[in-house]
Amino acid sequence: MSTLRVRRFSVPAAALLVGLALADAADAGSVSGKYLGNGRAAKLTSVVVVPHDDWSGAQAWTIVVSEKDASKAKQPDFDAQFGKLGDALVVAVTEKGEIFSVQVCHQALDKAGFSSSGTLEAERLSIAGGKLSARFFTDGEHEFFGDRWAVDLEIEADLPKR
Repeated sequence: MSTLRVRRFSVPAAALLVGLALADAADAGSVSGKYLGNGRAAKLTSVVVVPHDDWSGAQAWTIVVSEKDASKAKQPDFDAQFGKLGDALVVAVTEKGEIFSVQVCHQALDKAGFSSSGTLEAERLSIAGGKLSARFFTDGEHEFFGDRWAVDLEIEADLPKR
């Protein structure tokens, strides 16, 4: 006859388990604001930062803001461009605050996954204390071959270890 053992968790042990689960969720960063594609708002929940090769002599990162959690993806920027993360925006920046690549991957767009340069701006870009934070925005709505899109997002995420 087998014996079933039931373990009881005390309140501190249960709090520790919840804390560990929340700590893992923090890997997805935070995002707020709007990202519109043909009038439809994206429901963004995740921000991850991955290392990028240096750009013009400056350290660089790729930021992936997405609907689905990208923190476990091996190549979140690639997955975003092919719709595996739902609605997504992929932005490459240097430590100097220069945006050098933008991929617009909103699933409401007929041509989702296109590259756009000069349309996205950054302000309050901060890279300090192991975190990257910024406001990314467009100056209103932009058009790409009949598709219309706009961005006004505040993001914060942990920097990856190099």
